[in-house]
Amino acid sequence: MTTALAISTYFSPKSEEMAHGVVQRLGTQVKALARVADQINCLFLTDATLQYSAEEIRAYEEGLGQRWSARVSLTIAPVARAKPVSRRSYVSRHWQSSGRGIFDFHSQPQYSHLNNEAAVLAVRAALRAAPDLIFAHKLNTMSVLMKLPREIGRTPVFCDLDDIEHVALTRRLLRHPAGPLERLLLIHVPRLLLAELQAIRRSRLTFVCSEQDRRYLRRLGCSRRVEVVPNSVRFPANVAAGTTERVVLFVGVLSYGPNTLAADTLVRDIWPSVHARVPQARLIIVGNHPEQLRSYPSTDPSVTFPGFVDDLDELYRKARVVCCPIFYGGGTRVKIIEAAAHARAVVSTTLGAEGLAFENGREIVLRDDVRSLADECVRLLRDPGAAEQLGIAAREKARVTYEQSAVVAQLERLFRGGLQPSRASRQANGATIQKT
Repeated sequence: MTTALAISTYFSPKSEEMAHGVVQRLGTQVKALARVADQINCLFLTDATLQYSAEEIRAYEEGLGQRWSARVSLTIAPVARAKPVSRRSYVSRHWQSSGRGIFDFHSQPQYSHLNNEAAVLAVRAALRAAPDLIFAHKLNTMSVLMKLPREIGRTPVFCDLDDIEHVALTRRLLRHPAGPLERLLLIHVPRLLLAELQAIRRSRLTFVCSEQDRRYLRRLGCSRRVEVVPNSVRFPANVAAGTTERVVLFVGVLSYGPNTLAADTLVRDIWPSVHARVPQARLIIVGNHPEQLRSYPSTDPSVTFPGFVDDLDELYRKARVVCCPIFYGGGTRVKIIEAAAHARAVVSTTLGAEGLAFENGREIVLRDDVRSLADECVRLLRDPGAAEQLGIAAREKARVTYEQSAVVAQLERLFRGGLQPSRASRQANGATIQKT
């Protein structure tokens, strides 16, 4: 029996969390693993302060098995520990933590929560089951595996870098730091880059979201171990290409920094200009925890915040335009692929559509300042024919590249190909032992 070990920190028992793009990507990867392995052991490294009952874990295990069409065994390891807050001055505390991260990427803020013995012990225990394949979901879980080369041995490791982490960190610190002193964290970037290169070299294959990311890594000497595995979505069977409603839609996890800034920019800077020229238009901001937005609640009755919406099909049917004014971050935007699958016209920044295959002016509209973004929303709201044509072209392009079943099939081939050398090595070792 072939077994696979999948390690992640994205334990998402709430339905709204299952809608996160990163969780959807994990689900696609596990669906592919299920075609290769008879059993998938999922290890979730969770917040040490959170506890789940045996009944909750069993129910979630059953739910994952149904959602992912896989035979899943679930282990929850509450090992992720936030560092205690010191009473020292902000500057001293920030510099002290930043200084360690220059030389040890495990001490950097986004990885330090797993830099403890409990996390290592949890992963070591999972490895004792001798899986045939190991899948590390994102660099944070790979950071723990990198401490256990002896336990891993020759077992093939596959790592998913849905973001090039040092690029995403650099953009955030330069464009939207939490405060001036947070830019000190730029001194972490060289060590983080080195850690990513080390993770790639220790993996049989590393997955990235786009050809653009692979070209970037190729320039760093990592082309042969990197494969493009795009984000994917389900395609609705029946889609109405056009709509009579003048609705602009934004969809995203509102607790995620790039989405927070995008939603606030849309409500406060873009929408007033749009609504002044198209008074009948409405703006809908979809996502959990809208109260985290500076623009919430809006005094403009044309702006609504329905919160998390489990089934977006009806909202996409109403929307004429989907706007994605993203100004920092990494990876590729599932929200744009999803809008294209619903044949909606998309207006986005260039960064928001980074790494996606859509052609500007034909399948998407790209603009990089709030005035131009507003102008394009107005144009498409006033011209339903142009919006419909843009949406149809986007759906046709998306079906070729981002349809989920095709991505699952691609991953299956990659996983099987990675398993073959390992199996051949094990069979050779077994034959040697028998001869001895």
